[in-house]
Amino acid sequence: MPLSPPAPTAATRRISRCLAECIGDRSYDMWFGDTTRLHVEGECVQVATNTKFVATWIASNFLGDLDRIAREALGERARVDVRVAPDLFEIGAAVSQTPDERCSNGHGGRGQATASPARHRVPVRQLADFVVGHSNRLAFSAASRIAQEPATASDVGSPLFLHGECGVGKTHLLQGTVHRFTELGRGTEGNRACYLTAEQFTNEYIHAVRNNTLQRFRRRMRQLELLAIDDVHFLLNKVATQKEFLHTIDAISLAGARLVLASDEHPRQLGFSEALRSRFVAGMVASIERPDLSTRITLARKLAEERGFSLTTAAAEALAARCTGSVRELQGALNKLAALRQLAAGSSEAEVGLVLVEQLSTVARWRPKTPVRIDMIVDQVCARLVVNRAQLLGSGRHQRVVLARGLIAFLGRELTTRSYPELARCLGRRHHSTIHTAVRRIKRQLAEHRLIDVGLDTKTLSINELADQLRHSIMRAARSP
Repeated sequence: MPLSPPAPTAATRRISRCLAECIGDRSYDMWFGDTTRLHVEGECVQVATNTKFVATWIASNFLGDLDRIAREALGERARVDVRVAPDLFEIGAAVSQTPDERCSNGHGGRGQATASPARHRVPVRQLADFVVGHSNRLAFSAASRIAQEPATASDVGSPLFLHGECGVGKTHLLQGTVHRFTELGRGTEGNRACYLTAEQFTNEYIHAVRNNTLQRFRRRMRQLELLAIDDVHFLLNKVATQKEFLHTIDAISLAGARLVLASDEHPRQLGFSEALRSRFVAGMVASIERPDLSTRITLARKLAEERGFSLTTAAAEALAARCTGSVRELQGALNKLAALRQLAAGSSEAEVGLVLVEQLSTVARWRPKTPVRIDMIVDQVCARLVVNRAQLLGSGRHQRVVLARGLIAFLGRELTTRSYPELARCLGRRHHSTIHTAVRRIKRQLAEHRLIDVGLDTKTLSINELADQLRHSIMRAARSP
């Protein structure tokens, strides 16, 4: 029979409020909300968690703050006991916390906090679960080095700045770096490491300014051994926060600590001050591209296993070929596939085959909802193959120029309502029979999974993969305002 959590005492509520003010509301909600029970028994502050991982994280990152707050509240003989007690959490939502326990407003003396809905902490991602491929190998290697090199190592590529479009694994790498750093005990004085989004950093800074706790905020940030900040672009147009962030970077760097940052754009393309940009590029800048076909196949298999089923080789390849964008697109497709599997007559089968993936393709349509203009196709193909319009409309027969014409004709027929004669005029051809020939050639190469050399990559690329990449770029351009 599960145990019942003890009723909160005045000392418990006082220590909870002080802890929330010290580590910040968001960190408190994440690590001392639904996953932890805090109770004062005599001179002992008992911290019970639902998993060993949470207990280890609290002991590694917050034990010093807990010890200090306990001594201030209970006397010098106070002690902190962090333990794993999953029985306390089996009662779930049947036991609700008081507003004081949640410390949701973080102001302590106002006493106007209202009970907020229970927050579910997102599981922290780990480097061991990251799928490494050609598109992210450099970023993964750099993040692993930051996390695993001994604390005495000076040249670890810090600050590390990761950039890439949404859903390619930046957050996974940041959280995984902090987790590995903590797991290996690379820091000193409690192994202080922290992951925050730029929005969280901003909110905690504003809260500190308004509540006259700025020195406490600065001390907490600048004593870290590793600081990981996600979505750095959120700081754009926030002048005061940028200045504070700049000083934080300088203080961390002078102390020999490590910094990992992530954004959607290269730091030189962000509208920050030159002082911030120069610090962003002072260490290592690594790009994370969209996953290639082989990486997407591995991801599809891994994500399917996490959902309780497996994919045949043909099904994994078909799904990866259709989901050419972010990992989130692949996750969404697998969620739909899991639902279709439950509805299918053979839902008890552990392996999903090509038939169900094709059924998903029919349901999802895999087509852009926004009209596609032929100019969009021309622009994306020319940019990908580094071919200009003069070459495209000319009579040259260079391999990349011929390939560009064929792909424009093929994608034009697939994604637009243009006829063969109209496509011929767009490509500067007199007779539409040349467009017929080009489309047939591309279809034959797709059926053969022909490997092509586009002259830009260090390895050959499947024309199927190139076509998938172009479809994704064209659809993305079509959705843009």
